[in-house]
Amino acid sequence: MMTTAAGCVISGSCNVFTVKTEGGPPLIHECRIKGKVLKDALGLYNPLAPGDLVEFDPASGLILSLLERRNVFARFNTKAASPQLLAANVDAVLCLATPASPPFRPRFLDRLLLQADAAEIPALIVCNKTDLFPALGVDKRRAIERRLEDFERLAYPVLRVSAKTGEGIKILEAKLKGVRAVLVGQSGSGKTSLINTLLPAAGQKTGELNKKYDRGNHTTVMSVLFDDEAAGFSLIDTPGIRCLVPMGPAPGDIQTLMRDFAPFAGKCAFGLSCTHRAEPGCKVQAALAAGKIHEDRFESYLRITEELAKQVTRN
Repeated sequence: MMTTAAGCVISGSCNVFTVKTEGGPPLIHECRIKGKVLKDALGLYNPLAPGDLVEFDPASGLILSLLERRNVFARFNTKAASPQLLAANVDAVLCLATPASPPFRPRFLDRLLLQADAAEIPALIVCNKTDLFPALGVDKRRAIERRLEDFERLAYPVLRVSAKTGEGIKILEAKLKGVRAVLVGQSGSGKTSLINTLLPAAGQKTGELNKKYDRGNHTTVMSVLFDDEAAGFSLIDTPGIRCLVPMGPAPGDIQTLMRDFAPFAGKCAFGLSCTHRAEPGCKVQAALAAGKIHEDRFESYLRITEELAKQVTRN
């Protein structure tokens, strides 16, 4: 006779998932999806993500159903041409950046923040490796600080931390109390080192930078949930991402989701159909000229809408 239990997905790959029981003493089970097909999962790169709650049969290890999600943080996997779920049922997205090694990439942050806002998940920018700031020189450091301040102007919290020196770690820990957060960033940005600092029991292997390209090698190959009752919060580590293509919003939705564009959405002479490129009476172009929208943010808008339009064409 089949019995059922509730569990939380910790990690998974190739239809093999690690599930921890809920509502009692935690037990770890290796599970598979019954029939390899899960309702509403057709067309997805992966049907389940860390943080998902499922019903399963402990005896057979078969996952029977997926319980309703509060939210999901995803991206469009360009190689597989399908949506890839990175984390589910999270309270926050930690958008990791670095001043160097790998280089600071504000347009990458634009994409992470857009995806978080589209999923209605609060986002926190974490600038890691602040110990590298002194070696950058005054001009480069000021340029990075100005971009971080621009994100703060848009009401995105920014924390400056160093997993190496401990700077800002206590402040980050305080913000994470009672929270399940997904940590997302480029390869080499120090996600795993940060997790080991915040949750020492995780004991994750860290990688080295690729010196030729000044970017990280993929050490984390799949998303993994680390839960530490003593710490009072949990973190989902994700594979390093070199380019995030947002998943979910339509091309026309971007101007209402990007916080600095939203006040002008629909107010152009051509309304919501305005592409904000060369149309007369464009309020976005006027805001750009007045410095109310950063040039980098405008470039992000153009590239993201183009990429989403290609998704629509493929589908």
